Amino acid sequence: MRRSDLDSHEWVVGLSIHEVVRELAAILDATTVAVIGGVKEARAVQQWMTDRVPQRPQVLRFALQLASMLANTADHQIAKAWFHSPNPRLGDRIPMFMLRDLPLEKSHSEMMQAARAFAARRGEEAG
Repeated sequence: MRRSDLDSHEWVVGLSIHEVVRELAAILDATTVAVIGGVKEARAVQQWMTDRVPQRPQVLRFALQLASMLANTADHQIAKAWFHSPNPRLGDRIPMFMLRDLPLEKSHSEMMQAARAFAARRGEEAG
């Protein structure tokens, strides 16, 4: 279900990190979550879903916030494409690599603005 930025934030903050990883993997896939989480193998993502705590839980939480703003159950592929594609609103950088490589405080605002713009545009097209 696509959520507003505020609804998305409140929903994500209320989840355990294991639930965050499960939800994020359901939208984006385990390989993408592994990239965002800074690990080389998707096997780690499976462990994060149950008993292991990821090293960068705040990044995964923010990624789920963005993903839930971009996708509803019918268009997970759109959210995945947003994370995988060079984004002109982000200086043609790729969001999943920004999440992996940059400190969250350096990329948070810019990525949130890009996600808000994308979600608003999708809302206009649907309306």
